[in-house]
Parts: sequence; structure tokens; C-alpha cells
Amino acid sequence: MIQAYRFALDPTSAQERLLRSHCGAQRYAFNWGLALVRANLAQREAERSYGIADGELTPPVGWSAFALRRLWNHAKDDVAPWWGENSKEAYSSGLANLAVALVNWSDSRAGERAGTRVRFPRFKGSPHRL
Repeated sequence: MIQAYRFALDPTSAQERLLRSHCGAQRYAFNWGLALVRANLAQREAERSYGIADGELTPPVGWSAFALRRLWNHAKDDVAPWWGENSKEAYSSGLANLAVALVNWSDSRAGERAGTRVRFPRFKGSPHRL
């Protein structure tokens, strides 16, 4: 038998601001990583169209959570100087989610994933207020 519990959050205004900030940090890291991957794919495609050999193309960006996090750690001071206001895990989870989305897309495209075809990841927007 499986038993589940449901808990309701009742944050104060200050806690709600912090929760929203962390969610925004996760979304920001996801979008930053996706922009990086898309720019890299576009660059490599452009180079191929010029007849550049595969071995001479711009190196691909790694899609693993580890590779994306390493790139984030090198760039975060420049792209998000406020990053220290949130837990590092907020950014890490955004990059991990992106890594999963990219693998799902790649596997789906290669026919290695069952089910409906998965689209390339899209940028995440701000959630609408209720």
C-alpha cells in the first residue's frame, strides 16, 4: 500500500518573495543554458553551410547537467551578478532540467525514445499570476 500526504504552503510575504526569486533563478539558468546551446547549434550549422569540415567546426556545447553547470560557474558572475541571492541549487536544477529536456529531444529525434515525438526545448517565461 502506498500512502501520500498533501501539505499546503502558507508563506509570509517575505517567504513568498524568496520562493519566487528561487523559481526565477531556476528559470533564468534554464533559459541561459538553452540560449547557449541554441547559439552553438546555429554556429555549427552556419559553419557547415560554408563547407567547413566537421573536425574544424566550433566545438559543441556539452548537454550533460555537469557540463552545463561547469559553463554556468564560469559565466555566472558576468551574466547574473545577483546569483548569490539564491541557492546555487536553484540554478543547478534549472540546468539539470535543461539537460533532461535536451536528452529527451535527442533520443526522440533518433527514434530511441518511445511515445510521441518530443520538441526541442523552449524558453521558459514568467508564470502568470492567478
